[in-house]
Amino acid sequence: MAPWWVCMLLLASLSKTSLQENLQDYSFIFSHKGYVIFEVDESQEFLQNITVCLCSFSDSPAKQALFSYATKDQDKEILIEKVQGLDGSWWYTVYIGGVPQRFRVPDFYQEWQKICITWASETGVLTLQFNGKTLPRKMVRQGYFIRPHALVQLGRAHHEEIFFQGEIQQVYMWNSTDSVHDPPMIEWSNLSYETQGNVVLDHLPWPPYTC
Repeated sequence: MAPWWVCMLLLASLSKTSLQENLQDYSFIFSHKGYVIFEVDESQEFLQNITVCLCSFSDSPAKQALFSYATKDQDKEILIEKVQGLDGSWWYTVYIGGVPQRFRVPDFYQEWQKICITWASETGVLTLQFNGKTLPRKMVRQGYFIRPHALVQLGRAHHEEIFFQGEIQQVYMWNSTDSVHDPPMIEWSNLSYETQGNVVLDHLPWPPYTC
């Protein structure tokens, strides 16, 4: 049996907790089965409107999970995945309340990609912006309320072996569709998180690219 200090070193190497850290000019770099858990200061009420934004950079052709907001009743309350089609096209799949909608990326290229999704319960309208361009909007889960008390993960789909390989930065989430005027639930410049597995936080090369 290994000494207690060896066990402590192993545990420390698997996870790291950081409180209220400003991650501007930094990104998470994900490798095999690495992911990040966010500590979210959320309200106790159901969410009727959401906005989620993030930037990612990856050359992996595999199906990848970028952002997961899971509750005890629904693993895919909010889930953002990216996948390559059989014809070589690229798609973002967004789940709201377990129901998917797919968005085709018009021109895929290997550089940082900024996406923002917004969804409103009243209309069910789901919007995805890709590098500042709004893709054709969809309807999903009209009248549905997203449950509170969520486990929020970056780079992994909850309860699935779908991960992300590459870099992610500039992650934000609001409980509204008008993100300009409301404080975020998740804020990159004031973030609490825990890393699991093969993921590190590293400074962006100078000059840093931020979305």
